[in-house]
Amino acid sequence: MRLLAALVAAAGLAAAGCVTVSEGVGSLGEVGADSVMLVGKIEIVPKVKPEEQKFRAGLDVFNMKRHHIGRAILYMSEKPKYQERTDDALNPTLEETYFLKVPRSHRFMVRGSVTMALVARAVTATQSVVDHTELLLPGPIEFDIPPTDKAIYVGTLRLHRDEFHEVTKAEVYDHFAAAYADFTKKFGAGLLLRKALLKSVRTS
Repeated sequence: MRLLAALVAAAGLAAAGCVTVSEGVGSLGEVGADSVMLVGKIEIVPKVKPEEQKFRAGLDVFNMKRHHIGRAILYMSEKPKYQERTDDALNPTLEETYFLKVPRSHRFMVRGSVTMALVARAVTATQSVVDHTELLLPGPIEFDIPPTDKAIYVGTLRLHRDEFHEVTKAEVYDHFAAAYADFTKKFGAGLLLRKALLKSVRTS
């Protein structure tokens, strides 16, 4: 977990204030009683190639680029409605099994995106604009977060896109065996990973 302050709204990680971003969990000890670990994967069809993504935002003092290249940004909330400010965002790497911590009460992904281009360009000596292109995930998406389990498997979310980076189809696959192998490799054998697959995801 990493606390990021004074982030640029166009960069997709806050309108104001602070946002707590989960980039990954290193050990189960990081997951407290009021949180849960989500285990799953996001796949994009066709895959997003490195040369497709552009990030040029000037002086990147917070190393914001790492949140955008090869990753998705998922805003989490207690209610199925996006607001300008949310306290938690998940930042999974695409095409890989993720292990992300989220408060139990934040069971809804209310906005999700993959940055295709975020480029700042000067229009005058004192002003600049940001060209921002995103692949938007369908939402809201509800996670079946239980009151006691420490880790749950939510499935593989496979998103099909067109040439305009619009999602045309969303599918949820059960790849539990492969995910559990990654889970035990990272955290050790004998730990419980309960299956709680995403509910149907609609693209419209």
